[in-house]
Amino acid sequence: MPLLWVIFLFSPSAEAKKIRFASDPYPPFIYEERGVPKGTSLPLLAKMLGVKESDLDVKIIPWKRALKEAEDGSVDIIGPMQVDAKKTYLTYTKQVIKTEEALWALANNQYLSQMHWQTTQDLRHYSIGYVLGYEYGEPLGSYLKLPHSKKVEVQSVTQGLRKLHSGEIQLFVCNTDVLTFYTQQEGIPLKAFKRVGRPIIEDFGVFGISKKSRLSQDVQKINSRAPSP
Repeated sequence: MPLLWVIFLFSPSAEAKKIRFASDPYPPFIYEERGVPKGTSLPLLAKMLGVKESDLDVKIIPWKRALKEAEDGSVDIIGPMQVDAKKTYLTYTKQVIKTEEALWALANNQYLSQMHWQTTQDLRHYSIGYVLGYEYGEPLGSYLKLPHSKKVEVQSVTQGLRKLHSGEIQLFVCNTDVLTFYTQQEGIPLKAFKRVGRPIIEDFGVFGISKKSRLSQDVQKINSRAPSP
């Protein structure tokens, strides 16, 4: 190999061609297994960006930090997430993942598992577990910020699932695909839980592109390669 090529391959400009992607652990969409990034988001994202998965520089970090790095331009793209007009430092791809969030109860709790809540007022008597730092669809997102809501912060989906299974909390808000993944990881039958009422509809399943990234110039091209959810 000529010396010139050796210099290029190990130069900062060659490394700069990597697309910097950040997310928090959110399996099955994105997670880490023995130090290796995994998840259904990675091949999807590579296809949208027109690159190989090996061209993605993946960082799995707390979500608040991912948002800050997107704002600073330290990463190019984050997600999957929901559209938030308040995050003016991001531009969004089209929706490419169709999934839902919902409230979950123990299936053997005959009252709660049969409850069909209509408004958040119907939930005011029940303890609701939620993962600290996550952003939830409406109307639950706003309800969980109210001082009178009986919210219980947990540090992870795993902790919330365990608290629900043990009866420490009555309800747990969680993405259905994520809950399915963690029940398998924890060895808990999925049928031990039941979705309470309607799913929470939200504009989830997009990726947020930092407006400081060169990718922000190519949103139309990225969307043209994106499959329908």
